[in-house]
Amino acid sequence: MSHLHDTAVIDRSQPVLAKYRGVICDLDGVVYRGAQAVPGAVPSLNAMIAGQVPVVFATNNASRSPAAAREHLRELGLSDEGWSVVTSSQAAAAYLAERLRPGAPVFAVGGPGVPEALTEAGLTPLRVTELADGQTVDAVVQGAGQDVTWRDLAEVAYLVQAGAIWVATNLDATVPTSRGLSPGNGAFVGAVQTTTPAAPHVTGKPGTALFDLARSRLGSDRSETIMVGDRLDTDIAGAGAAGVDSMFVLGGASTLRDLAFAEDNARPTYFGFDLSGLLQPGLCRRPGPDDAVELSPEGVLSVRRPVARHRLLQAIVSAAWHARDHELPLVADSASWAALERRLGV
Repeated sequence: MSHLHDTAVIDRSQPVLAKYRGVICDLDGVVYRGAQAVPGAVPSLNAMIAGQVPVVFATNNASRSPAAAREHLRELGLSDEGWSVVTSSQAAAAYLAERLRPGAPVFAVGGPGVPEALTEAGLTPLRVTELADGQTVDAVVQGAGQDVTWRDLAEVAYLVQAGAIWVATNLDATVPTSRGLSPGNGAFVGAVQTTTPAAPHVTGKPGTALFDLARSRLGSDRSETIMVGDRLDTDIAGAGAAGVDSMFVLGGASTLRDLAFAEDNARPTYFGFDLSGLLQPGLCRRPGPDDAVELSPEGVLSVRRPVARHRLLQAIVSAAWHARDHELPLVADSASWAALERRLGV
């Protein structure tokens, strides 16, 4: 556990970014949802880069290559320099390259990013159409992609049952898109797990491999690095495991309710609405109560009076964490938390 929950070290008068020399940033749900940029994300990133704070985008999404992700980011308006992209496919390929002979055949499932990463690592990727009946391979890398089929999943099952090394790029259950949440790689891995007692080695977040790869690109120490993400179970949990601070942003995969009910060791250092939170004094747990909200004896959290949305978010989360830490009632009804999100403009 790092110092991230020690509120005494947080300077509330300075922008969050003033404390750090490098930013690790998730992509899906933080920078874009599908083809569309998250409002305010690109201007905030350009401001960071202009301020000489490098950014590494670390994504569990194996459906596209780093080059394709870079092209998309530039199309959205991100400046040309000061940032790079690392993916869970690259981490998976690096893991296998340390264990297999050069050129070893590896069954590649997912978008183009999976075979490209394997090729770059000196391995031989094989797609489902390239597998001969009964052919064996040394390993399988399973990632998500729009063209993943039942036959892909069946071949993963057969090969794992035959003893192939099984690597999953991530276990994200869902992926945020412009239309809502779609099934993620975790759902596909779950389908394969119905056929075998084996479990895959996972290279994406919340494992530390992707964070270490990102920090090596940044050249920053753990204490000088912050992770920004929209998933508590991968981005924030992974940051904690990797020993770096974190900022959780709303509007992606995890919700306000998820944040409110997070256990103490799974909470972010900061929280906010979007990436612009890095350029402002950090929202974190208030040390005392805020009369902007009220928690009833039955555990219903309500807004008492209108305040700025940043203060309201801080008050809601602080009150919820206080209730959780002191074993006070806190209503878990999803509809009431969705109503608070709407009140916040999420």
